[in-house]
Amino acid sequence: MVPTDADSGLAIEVAGLSKRFGLLTAVDGIGFAVRKGEFFGFLGPNGAGKTTTIRMLTGIISKSAGEARVLGYPAGSIEAKQRSGVVPEQSNVYMDLTSWQNLMLTAELYRIPDTEAKARAEGLLQQLGLGERKDSQARSYSLGMRKRLLLALALIGDPEIVFLDEPTSGLDVQSTRFIRALLLDFKKQGKTFFLTTHNMNEAADMCDRVAIMLPN
Repeated sequence: MVPTDADSGLAIEVAGLSKRFGLLTAVDGIGFAVRKGEFFGFLGPNGAGKTTTIRMLTGIISKSAGEARVLGYPAGSIEAKQRSGVVPEQSNVYMDLTSWQNLMLTAELYRIPDTEAKARAEGLLQQLGLGERKDSQARSYSLGMRKRLLLALALIGDPEIVFLDEPTSGLDVQSTRFIRALLLDFKKQGKTFFLTTHNMNEAADMCDRVAIMLPN
């Protein structure tokens, strides 16, 4: 499948996007665009539909109406997923596996050659401050360490765009600052970031542009 707007300079295009769960309208006809290389913030209180939006953009759930494209491909398509990394709000790491094993499993799913996967994993673990604990089971990690592991899992495939759903939620001040600094470092590599947050200060400190989403 060839993207229809490969040279548009846009990483995400959304028009009239809606999601209904029975009689509940969680997302009602929203529209926005995100430029390539941009750190874009999606700001709103809990219940505004931010997570529902990110799940539609990453193909976890289907849309009810509207259009959404990621890097020129339909949101949720194989082509879009292959070029995306996702950091969910709730941890989905395998708790009985070590961080190294989690990364190797994810790399295998992305079909990354073994030598390349190991090199990427070593680099990410060192950069994220997990190198000394790479052989410890994830269940022994603090919440902040699990958040960093989630970020490593999202980045192992070297994605063009990374979706971040409340990546600092529940963290202490020190861990929050560490995660934010890491994300801004990764932005310098030219990656696009789509961040959902309810924290106005976080959006202001990290994002190039911010869209505000209010509850229906």
